[in-house]
Amino acid sequence: MALQSKHYDVVVIGAALVGASAALGLAKQGLRVALVDIKAPTSASADPAVWDSRIYAISPGNVDWLGQIGAWKHINQARVTSIDGMHVWADANSLPLSFDASDAHVENLGVILENGCLHQALWDELETLDVDVILNAQCAGIDFGMESADIRMINGSSLVAQLIVAADGGNSWVRSQAALGVQKQVYEHVGVVANFEVELPHQNVARQWFVEDGILAWLPLPGNRISMVWSTKDAQHLMQLSSEDLCQSVAQAGGFRLGAMKLITPPAAFPLVKQNASSMIANRLVLVGDAAHQVHPMAGQGVNLGFRDVVELLDVLSDRHPLADIGDRFVLRRYERARKTDVLAMQGLTHGLYGVFDSKQALVKTLREWGLALPNQLPGFKKQLMKHALI
Repeated sequence: MALQSKHYDVVVIGAALVGASAALGLAKQGLRVALVDIKAPTSASADPAVWDSRIYAISPGNVDWLGQIGAWKHINQARVTSIDGMHVWADANSLPLSFDASDAHVENLGVILENGCLHQALWDELETLDVDVILNAQCAGIDFGMESADIRMINGSSLVAQLIVAADGGNSWVRSQAALGVQKQVYEHVGVVANFEVELPHQNVARQWFVEDGILAWLPLPGNRISMVWSTKDAQHLMQLSSEDLCQSVAQAGGFRLGAMKLITPPAAFPLVKQNASSMIANRLVLVGDAAHQVHPMAGQGVNLGFRDVVELLDVLSDRHPLADIGDRFVLRRYERARKTDVLAMQGLTHGLYGVFDSKQALVKTLREWGLALPNQLPGFKKQLMKHALI
């Protein structure tokens, strides 16, 4: 005998950062929401000496929004680092392109915090709401009907909703159930991440180098600590290095600007891709975050794009006619149209920069050094670049 069906306005599938934020925002609009995931979420470590290797740079706009939906107040501010400036070097160019928060008359250019810390904050706020959280649950299939969508679970139960939000990542199962294709490009580079203690104060400055072997970023963490992201073709070599040799390689690649380093989290590697779903919507379905699009992480905009997806979806649903069905395709088309410009602009920027800085041609190398030096001479142009980064 089949188990009972449960009915909701919205079922969000995928309980990572973007999915959890979507469930939170939708519930705060008064909708009946279920949040489903095949596994339990990652929570913040209770040990202050333990650091998460997954670090995010959150834009000021998204920090404000996380405050509006009630998540930010749960975050341990001792684990948050403001980005007061950013320096970017190209090849042998000794003068970096420099951004400073004071130049844009803002408090900071964004903040750095750990995945577990942010996830825990979203979870803490979710627990104050009437959201059905269904974890360690496996879906068997989805029937997208004209009036509703029916999610069939492995245990024989079903979840019926007017709208499904797919937030289940780049390899989205929900997307495949709707027969939506993807355009995907796998980069030659692989991302290597690790956290370090450093000898010299980082002064809350994010640093990035376009080095011979890819793109190296140092992001400030609380105290004398940094998070490293190295987009490189030589990831296998880096992963095989001893802790001491890895510290030496990372410090040397950054010109020893923060002195000696000590590894505090083991390195991890992940593939880098650019990907777009053939559509961000389908019948009774909307895609958010990596399920909809993925970008090169050099600008740290992946999770920010995902949060902006959720913000736009919430705006579209709240602005719809009171009698309009939240799963109506005409309503959802407004969301897709609104998000295309932002997503394509960010993908174009990161993909274009990747191509320019991966080039070994002498003329291209000269032009990119000139291109990084130019904004320092044009304060107005530099302010416009900063405004784009502050969304």
